[in-house]
Amino acid sequence: MSEDNHDNARWRLDGVRVVRSSELDINTAQTPGMNRAAAITHARAGAEKLWAGTVVIHPKAKTGAHHHGPVESVIYVVSGRAR
Repeated sequence: MSEDNHDNARWRLDGVRVVRSSELDINTAQTPGMNRAAAITHARAGAEKLWAGTVVIHPKAKTGAHHHGPVESVIYVVSGRAR
């Protein structure tokens, strides 16, 4: 896939889609003490069961019990710890 055709590529069939930090979408559900920015969603990329993005969790913030429905979830902790 050439750089010139990146925006028009059928990435599901033709290769990997790169989402740069400047392209993250902050217009996603937010929770007090957390800042989310979406990279891959149904609306942005046609994903059926995946949400991928970044979440910054402020110190002492709590998400409470919740469920992500049919969506696959992956958590990668860059710093700090999850409890």
